[in-house]
Amino acid sequence: MENINQDVFDFYCPTRIIYRPEGVSLIGKILKEDYGFKKAFLIYGGKSLKESSTYQKIVDSLQAEGILFEEYSGISVNPDIQDVRKIIDLARIFQPEIILACGGGSVLDTAKSVANGYYYDGNPLDFNKKTVIPLHALKVATIITLAASGSEMSDSCVISDREHNFKSGFNYQTNRPLFSLLDPTLTYSVSPYQTSMGLVDMFSHSFERFFSPSHEYEPCDDMALAVMKNVVKITKPVLANPNGYEERRSMMLCSTLAHNGFTSFGKKNFFRVHAAEHKLSGVYPQLTHGQGIALLMPEFLTINKEKVAEKIAELGNVVLGLGKDASFEEVLISFDNWLASMPMYHSFSELPYEIDSQVMEKAEKFLHIK
Repeated sequence: MENINQDVFDFYCPTRIIYRPEGVSLIGKILKEDYGFKKAFLIYGGKSLKESSTYQKIVDSLQAEGILFEEYSGISVNPDIQDVRKIIDLARIFQPEIILACGGGSVLDTAKSVANGYYYDGNPLDFNKKTVIPLHALKVATIITLAASGSEMSDSCVISDREHNFKSGFNYQTNRPLFSLLDPTLTYSVSPYQTSMGLVDMFSHSFERFFSPSHEYEPCDDMALAVMKNVVKITKPVLANPNGYEERRSMMLCSTLAHNGFTSFGKKNFFRVHAAEHKLSGVYPQLTHGQGIALLMPEFLTINKEKVAEKIAELGNVVLGLGKDASFEEVLISFDNWLASMPMYHSFSELPYEIDSQVMEKAEKFLHIK
C-alpha cells in the first residue's frame, strides 16, 4: 500500500437489537421503562398490518403504558418523498419523542427520512442528494415484519422522488435506529414472492460488500461469504415451510448481519448493483427492489468476470459449494439456478412492463468496476 494514512475508517453502530419471539406486545413497556418515552409517532405500511393482530397488539401495548401516539399508514414500495413531507408536518405538530416504524425496509426508510428531516428547514431529499448532512435527528425504533433490507440496524436511508424519477440512498450515523425489535413470528404471513425478494436483498448487501475492493488479508470478506452461504442454505427450507421458526429466525438474523456494516468492517463500499437498480426503480417505482437486484447481479458478474475472477471463484466455492476449480460459466449457472429456485421474474423480458432501452443503458453503466 503506497500511503497507509489514506487507509482510515470510522465505525459506529449503536443500535440495540431486542430479539423477542412473539414479543411485539412488549413495545410499550420497552419505550416507557427502558427509555422513558411518553409520545411516539407510529408509521406503517397498510392493511396487512391491521389484518394481522400485530397492529392491535402495538396499540394495546402503547395504551397500556400511557404512551400517546399519532400514526401514518400507506407507505408503499420505493417510498416517496411526498409521504415524508406529510409526516414531518404532522410530527412537528404532535412533537413525538421517537418515531416507531413497523414494517419492511420501505417503512423504515421513510421513518429515517422523517427523523432526519424533522429538525431540518430544507427539503429532506437534500440528504439523499448528498448536498447536506443531518446534524440532528429524532430517535427511531423499529419493528420489522419483513426480513430483507437490514434497515433495522443499518446507516442507510433510500427515498424516491417519483415526480422527478429520482431515487437514491445516503449513509450516515443518524440513520441507525435507537433499537429494533426482532420477532421472526411476524414474518410467517409474508408471501413467497416477498420472502424471495427479502432473500435476494439481504444476499446482495453482503454481495456488494464482498465485491468491493479488499486488502490482501480481509477478515470481513470471510464474514460476507458466510452470510451469503447461509442465505443460499435457507432459501429452500424457508420457502417450503413459511411458518417454520428456525428457518425464519435464521433469515431474520442474516438480514441484519448482511447490512449492519460488519461484513465490510474496515472496507470502502461500492454498491454498484444497488446504484443500477436505483436508476431503474427511480423511473419504474413498480419494480420491487429485490426483483431488480436479482436481475442485475448476474449481469454484474458477467461484466466484471475478469476483474474479480478470484472473488467469483470464492463465491462459487464457499457460497455455492462448487469447489475451487469451477469455471466462471459453472459459477454463473449455479448462481442463476439459485435465483431460479425462487418464485419471481427471471429476466427483464418477463416483467409485466417494458424497461426503456435508454433507461437500461444508463443503469448498466453503474455495474462496471472501474
